[in-house]
Amino acid sequence: MADRPLVTVGVPVYNGEATMRRALDSLLAQDLADVEIIVCDNASTDATPDIATEYADRDDRVQFHRNPTNLGLAGNFNRTVDLARGPYFKWATHDDWHAPESLRLTVEALERHPDASVCATGVSWVDQHEVEFDRWQPTIDLLTVGPAERMRRVVRTMAETHPMYGLLRTDLLRRTHRMRSFVGSDRTLIAELALLGPIVQIPEVLHFYTVPTDRVGSKPSLTYDPANAERLPLRTWRLISEHLAIVARSDLGPGDKARVGATVLRRFAVGDARRLAAEAYHSARILAARATHRLGQREAGAG
Repeated sequence: MADRPLVTVGVPVYNGEATMRRALDSLLAQDLADVEIIVCDNASTDATPDIATEYADRDDRVQFHRNPTNLGLAGNFNRTVDLARGPYFKWATHDDWHAPESLRLTVEALERHPDASVCATGVSWVDQHEVEFDRWQPTIDLLTVGPAERMRRVVRTMAETHPMYGLLRTDLLRRTHRMRSFVGSDRTLIAELALLGPIVQIPEVLHFYTVPTDRVGSKPSLTYDPANAERLPLRTWRLISEHLAIVARSDLGPGDKARVGATVLRRFAVGDARRLAAEAYHSARILAARATHRLGQREAGAG
């Protein structure tokens, strides 16, 4: 491997012993060899460190790093970016796998479009038995339009967060806020990347995305960051404010900022009005309960 690989693949993992061999095997089988694979273990309690060490010992393309404490999902994802050396970067989770031509085709696409920030591909959604139950293939043009229209289209299609797992330009990714501690930060990341450059999309399915049943009933906000336990459940309100902040910080002109900001407000006010109301209601109840608890403590202390 060259001193500076062409592609860095970051594999953030926590307790991934069941599927990590499949994920690493698919990355090592890529028909583009100039790659480093950074496995970043988030203080796993299963056999994940042993598996990662085994792969690193037998293939110098694999590097293994272990966090002494759990950084949360967002922190571990970002750690792989900190360690990356390649001009191209890709996140690959421990329970997904990729077609052998995935890295080669996405690199070729970005080299044909040197101003592009991301190359996304089609995605197959599979269950834990590797049976496909749905697939996503890009249909919206994010390549030939300008930055304001790209972001408006990204906002209007909020569910399409798969480009995050495409091939990214490392330097542009480092100019964003990357993954953050709130649920939905993948959406804000894509919005930032859309402003930094066009998004190339390959309709061919090259990414096989496992939808894990063991996360049903879990609290995703705690997975992103354990500190979220004390924060109010204002996810949608946070997404509005973060998207508007991205627009405000951008290099767009005043007119474009106003148009994109209006798209953000319409998208949430119409599409998520009930959710906004529910989040405000539940947050008010939590604040009232906390105030009552503090009052009770003060009265008990005074007594």
